[in-house]
Amino acid sequence: MKKLVITLPKILAMVFLSCSSSKEDADIRLHDIWALESIKEEKIILDETIKNLPVLEIYVAEERFHGNTGCNTLDGKVNIDGDKISFERIIKSEMTCPGNLEQNFLTNLNKVNKYKIEKMRLYLFDEEKELLVFKKID
Repeated sequence: MKKLVITLPKILAMVFLSCSSSKEDADIRLHDIWALESIKEEKIILDETIKNLPVLEIYVAEERFHGNTGCNTLDGKVNIDGDKISFERIIKSEMTCPGNLEQNFLTNLNKVNKYKIEKMRLYLFDEEKELLVFKKID
């Protein structure tokens, strides 16, 4: 019994440290509203089929995101650890959308595993390959 009492603080410290969330280490600059500028270095241009740009709002502390695909709303979980990021459990509304922007955007968002923020832009990568670039709009 005495040994358990002595090690209990150590056990509690290990549990506390192992449960600490990556959100504490996350770059707070991610917590913003971002409008899509390009997919795989191809600029998104508004026209008859693309009336709205896809937008992401990232809530770092809550480990979630909200936004739209330019057509449908979307929500999901975001995992952030250093420069690593992933978007998971993505759910979206189901309106029919013209063109292929929504599908292209979601396909690439699912591949993202790394990010950087530079000059008011959020760059999302698959390893070193640039997939999506967003501009800060808030």
